[in-house]
Amino acid sequence: MVVGIVGACNPIGILGLIFGTIARRQIRETGEQGDGFAVTGIVLGWIGVASVVFWILYVLLFFSIWIPFVDEISDPSNWPSSGPSDFPSDWPSDFPT
Repeated sequence: MVVGIVGACNPIGILGLIFGTIARRQIRETGEQGDGFAVTGIVLGWIGVASVVFWILYVLLFFSIWIPFVDEISDPSNWPSSGPSDFPSDWPSDFPT
C-alpha cells in the first residue's frame, strides 16, 4: 500500500500494483489479515499507471501541436518584408501616422 501511495502519480505506481497483487495472493493462501491494504495498493498502482499514461499522452500532444507552431513562426519567409501597405496613396505627406 505504501508503494501505491508514493507511486500514485509516478512510474513507481507499477510496483504498488505488482506488490499488491503478490500480497493479495499470499493473504489468500495463508488466511492472514491485510486484504484491504493489498487492494488499496492495487488500486493506487492502477491510478499511478493511468496517470503516467495520461502524462505521456499529454506531452506528446503538446509537442505535436507546439513544434509545427514554432516552425511556422521561425520561418523568415512567412514574415512581412515591409510595414503596412494598406494606407491610401492619396494621403497628404504631412498627415500624422
